[in-house]
Amino acid sequence: MISIDLQAAAPDSDAAIALHEVIKHIFKAKKAAVLTGAGISCNAGIPDFRSSDGLYNLVKEKYPKTMVKGQDLFDISLFRDQLSLAVFCTFMESLYTLTLNAKATETHKFIKILKEKNKLLRCYTQNIDSLEKSVNLNLGINLNQFDDSKNFAQNWKCLDVVQLHGNLHKLSCTHCFSNFDWTEKYQAQLASGLNPQCSRCYEKYEERLYSGKRLTGNIGLLRPDIVLYGENHPQAEILAQGLNVDLKAKPDLLIVMGTSLKVDGVKKLIKSLSSSVHAKGGKVIFINKTPLAKHWESCFDYEILSDCDAFVKILKKEIPDLFLTQEQLDSKKLKNNSQNAHNEKFLTPPTTPTKRKRPALKRKNPSSAASSSSATPEPSVKREYDLPSPMTSFDDTSEGPVKKEMFEPAPKRVKA
Repeated sequence: MISIDLQAAAPDSDAAIALHEVIKHIFKAKKAAVLTGAGISCNAGIPDFRSSDGLYNLVKEKYPKTMVKGQDLFDISLFRDQLSLAVFCTFMESLYTLTLNAKATETHKFIKILKEKNKLLRCYTQNIDSLEKSVNLNLGINLNQFDDSKNFAQNWKCLDVVQLHGNLHKLSCTHCFSNFDWTEKYQAQLASGLNPQCSRCYEKYEERLYSGKRLTGNIGLLRPDIVLYGENHPQAEILAQGLNVDLKAKPDLLIVMGTSLKVDGVKKLIKSLSSSVHAKGGKVIFINKTPLAKHWESCFDYEILSDCDAFVKILKKEIPDLFLTQEQLDSKKLKNNSQNAHNEKFLTPPTTPTKRKRPALKRKNPSSAASSSSATPEPSVKREYDLPSPMTSFDDTSEGPVKKEMFEPAPKRVKA
């Protein structure tokens, strides 16, 4: 496992090269699975649970006289004690109010980008704040949709985010398990430390009471629809089947962000997904402020010590095209083409070279030669071939063989 500390003043060259490889794997991934924890919501104003300024310590400050530990607020055993239950109700209402005012972080938007680019296979979250809904991600398991086993895979693929530990924005009955939305009345009762009664259980109770039937069961109480330590997960079967669907899809990347990986169920989930990713030849990346335990080194390829949002900002800088919509990409491409066309030099094609014409020589006509000679007489110079040959006669009328007399001097004429 390669560790990259981005919280240091300046990462060395090896860390920069490793970071470039991580970014390349994210950019090239086609089926990415993501697991998130409380660390991705800290920048939204929701503190995590185990840090020095986390929710557990905030509870101790608010209720100094109680013996309830922070982790006990998410344990099923607190329902045995009325005081602990009152602390639980007040704490959950405070957490719910925080989530209403919180806004999605850069990490939540990054998960949305993965979906828009058709890179997101599934996001599994341990968070109960439902901030993913603010970026229009589909979350929440509707039990009615998963009753039909024939359409299970299709319904599962419609989920963008799987909430492993429940949904704080829903209330659930402890008796009939019916779900309810938060109302001002319920919120006020929970803030005062009281659990509201389940309206459906109360209606059935009144029906049996007025009809004279024997009263059976109790009236359930409403509590946030989250999974507490020590209780069975009500959607365990659906989650197991859904995980098998994702494993068959063969993810090629796993990104774990903002979690310390201390929950047993999450540990098994990570091991299953990491094995599937490695079988595909993909990479497993861990991003958190605190380092991993040593026993995780075989599961992860990269450990990035950084704030999750800070890492996403690095991705934006290094691969900005990943965060642009298709319309923005088309506009950018059109702009670049226009700029390139403006900078391009337009040259006319070369013409076929022609043979260079030499100036024509002027030839003199015999008639013009006489007139020109009178004007500008030229010196007469006898050329060698104009001289008489000793073996020939210049008499064109002579015929026959050459005779000796031709070369003897002519007799002198005597005057009479």
